[in-house]
Amino acid sequence: MVVVVDHHIAHVYQDLGEEVPKLEETVRPYDPFHFHHHLIHKKEAHYQGERAPEEKSFYEEISKGLSNANEIVLIGHGVGKSSAVDHLAQYLRTNHHDIARHVIATETVDLSALSDPEIEAIAKRHMIAVV
Repeated sequence: MVVVVDHHIAHVYQDLGEEVPKLEETVRPYDPFHFHHHLIHKKEAHYQGERAPEEKSFYEEISKGLSNANEIVLIGHGVGKSSAVDHLAQYLRTNHHDIARHVIATETVDLSALSDPEIEAIAKRHMIAVV
């Protein structure tokens, strides 16, 4: 499986051996009023002067779709606290050891220019099962 994630949305792909990756699931972050259209924390106002912690429900929802994966490639952009892919990888290591052990690679790329064939190429570069 391949997860392409940023703070706005996560796409979980599987069956990358096909000509076009099969999109299995799209996960969006918590935003009940559709104000921000990106990841927010339920208690963001309580963290004045510092960055609010990541909303864990977004990463938990992504984790549910990865429970049956043998190999997982995580793709995202940004570095440090601005990297949703780093937050996801850390969340998996902390809360889902069984899933985290199947993460075989984490790639940082420009998501705005990423196409389906490029996602497949990244997956093939790392996955043993994909031919």
